[in-house]
Amino acid sequence: MSVVRERALLLASGSKEWVPPVPRAASTLILVRDGAHGVETFLMRRPLTMKFAPGMSVYPGGALDVVDFDDVITESLDVEIVEMNAARASASTQEFRALLACAIRETREEAGVDITDPSDVILMDHWVTPEHESRRFDVRFFITRLPAGQTAYVASGEADHAEWIRPSVALERYSRDELPMLRPTLEVLRFLALHDSADQAIAAAGSRDVVARMPRATPLGESDLSWHIINERTGEIIETDVVPPAQLETGGIST
Repeated sequence: MSVVRERALLLASGSKEWVPPVPRAASTLILVRDGAHGVETFLMRRPLTMKFAPGMSVYPGGALDVVDFDDVITESLDVEIVEMNAARASASTQEFRALLACAIRETREEAGVDITDPSDVILMDHWVTPEHESRRFDVRFFITRLPAGQTAYVASGEADHAEWIRPSVALERYSRDELPMLRPTLEVLRFLALHDSADQAIAAAGSRDVVARMPRATPLGESDLSWHIINERTGEIIETDVVPPAQLETGGIST
């Protein structure tokens, strides 16, 4: 039995043999631009040596740091906009400002892109790592256009490869097992693939209903599981009978 299935069964049965770690607050930033054939997005591949999501294609991002709470970059934002988006992010206004600052900081550190206007960064999604994982994150996803005159690149050891890619092409490569990624990244690409331009995708992102989505298993008979996407804050089922996680996020891909 896989570790994923074993832990999921323990949780679904109410067993205390596996106690889920508390997820850490984190942010990630989806960079988009207009290419010759439509919207493109910047994906980075994590080295196989990383402890979380090794070998996976991801967006720049990372865990919330104490420095993000002291960052003054969000001071120019309208208070009403902050309050509205804090509610969308299931966060306090203070935490939302820090999450936004975190997304900007991590993108600068990992992709070499300097976002100077925080109002250009839009909240678009929210995912929580499943309870069977040993490393868990409570991640807010932001989106922004690549600033004019800037170039995104691998700027740290957090990635060993990066590329601009059309969402439809990334999805095709994923279906051929050529571009491994976690469910949230896959869902973002599916969203982006619906739009013809970066502006259209960003506008649509700003009007989305955002809730803390998390995969969770429920018992199906004595030994089977049924997987759903739930609202992690309320427990409400959002989507039923989804494809179960194939592996641990800490396990990555095989070499």
